[in-house]
Amino acid sequence: MTASKNAILASAAALLLSACGGGDGGSPQSPSASAPSPTPTPTPTALTSQQAYTIALDLWRNDDLTVHPKGSCAGCHGPDFIDLARIGSTDADIERRALLDGATQEQADALVMAVTDMRTELGFEPTNAREFRPFQPGGAVLPGTSSDPAIASVERDIAFGRQLQTLLPTLSGPTITSLGQAHQARAEMLDLLRGTNAAGANPGLIQLRDLPTGIAYPLWSADFHHGSEEGTFNDWIADIARDASPGRKAEWDGLQDTYLDNPSTENFWRMYHAATEMTEPQLLGECTMTQNNAALACGGAFDFNKNKYLSTLIGQHLIRIGPEGRDAFMQGPLAFAYLDSAPQLTFMLDRKDNFLLPGNPWEIGDRGRVMLSNSNQEGTFRRDLAELGFPEFVLDSIDPLRSVTEEQEALRLSWFWIGFTMDPSFARIHKSNSTKTGEYMIASLLRENMFLHNSFQANMRIIASGTLPEASVQRQGRGIAPLRVTPQMRLHYSYFVGYNRTILRWNGNIPDALRSEQEQLWHTFTANGFRMGMYLYEDELRRGLTEPTDVAFEPIEVHFNHYQPEHMAHDQMLVNNLRGAGAY
Repeated sequence: MTASKNAILASAAALLLSACGGGDGGSPQSPSASAPSPTPTPTPTALTSQQAYTIALDLWRNDDLTVHPKGSCAGCHGPDFIDLARIGSTDADIERRALLDGATQEQADALVMAVTDMRTELGFEPTNAREFRPFQPGGAVLPGTSSDPAIASVERDIAFGRQLQTLLPTLSGPTITSLGQAHQARAEMLDLLRGTNAAGANPGLIQLRDLPTGIAYPLWSADFHHGSEEGTFNDWIADIARDASPGRKAEWDGLQDTYLDNPSTENFWRMYHAATEMTEPQLLGECTMTQNNAALACGGAFDFNKNKYLSTLIGQHLIRIGPEGRDAFMQGPLAFAYLDSAPQLTFMLDRKDNFLLPGNPWEIGDRGRVMLSNSNQEGTFRRDLAELGFPEFVLDSIDPLRSVTEEQEALRLSWFWIGFTMDPSFARIHKSNSTKTGEYMIASLLRENMFLHNSFQANMRIIASGTLPEASVQRQGRGIAPLRVTPQMRLHYSYFVGYNRTILRWNGNIPDALRSEQEQLWHTFTANGFRMGMYLYEDELRRGLTEPTDVAFEPIEVHFNHYQPEHMAHDQMLVNNLRGAGAY
């Protein structure tokens, strides 16, 4: 047994993810008829566990395009095949995919044996890779029973709202009429951010990343072989391998080996930090788009693939360290904010825009948006991919009937929500103002009738950005830690209240009973969110703790007047007091 394998097994003795899972690796691919055959390997019946692991890892890392014309397995999945062991990939799927990607039968058999051995030695429970969604909070999407997607989405949103009645009772309950109630509402939200119970409504110590949602997280690896629903990019695995750049393979393999020998936080970030510089998508071809904004789409394709691979590295590390190590790795409401100050990780400051945190899951949704919003949306997704430079084997992995719009919506909804749970302030995900105000996430949630999810994220963004020190940083020079500043309360609702969005409008034919229940939950939570924000903002203004800024008073007043006119005297007093304190 190699040192790497010993370290994997030792570090993962208690590994058992309760809410993550997968796929069986890569997109369906066709074998190359002209590719030469590798040197035969011993038959599996004659192999020891150590021999099978060595052969399998060599196969996994082989990026010789004359043998493996789609690049290496590691260039899509990560440094080893622990994900196949964890997610329940079947022997048949592993063998089929290995042979399609250029392995000999003997190598494919060795990979099956190595994955089986790893699964046994790590004690992974049997799972179904076709149903197992990595890191889905609670292990399943909140229930929606209707066969109509629009109605099922409303059902899931209602289930989400019922959760909020328990975890955020002040926002979900009677009208907030005092600063004390506003402080209680904020304390309940901070408990949900931090996984604490200081306010008394979170005895289960649920943290935002553990909060069940009505949004389905992606499979680890979609496989068109298993049906049209999996003919999509909406999974964790990169669609084109990022293999070592010329002259960097020994160095890159060495970083992966060091990590496998000791999968510590420091070794992970050293590998992650080097990935952008040391690897490249050699098989991503020239972009041939010519329509307006084609340059944005072409650049988006490259960035999309890069962020998918970086997210895969994060996801595979989470699989490796298990649920007990996850919180120590992410550390707090803003995942990876410890990179600002951890002395052993100062090398992580030497990265572009180091005031932003590694939020690659968000970037999958956003780069997918850029790649597809600026492409030719009249054709199928396959046609766009061809123009964006993706090779034929990638096109073959996509459902030929899948539209660009359908693909973009799937990518946006799931990956934006995952990114939101990693940085609920939105302050350190991306530098664009559209991202910091949640513009595209809001549009996606409204399209899916997920109004309670939308109100929740908007209020959580305001509380997180106005309270958490790690969300309030000033950009400094590259290689210098971002400067943390005192958080200031702001009421930047932006697109949440724009375009008359304070009044509900449904997509689809939703039954009246469901509309009524969803609307009641939503307008109660939303109105109390406005009240909480105004009380807190006015208090900080009067105490000189924040500065006056523009507040979208008119749509807030429209909401109050439409849904809760009986409280209009109190609510108008709040608006007038805030104006009197300097807001405009």
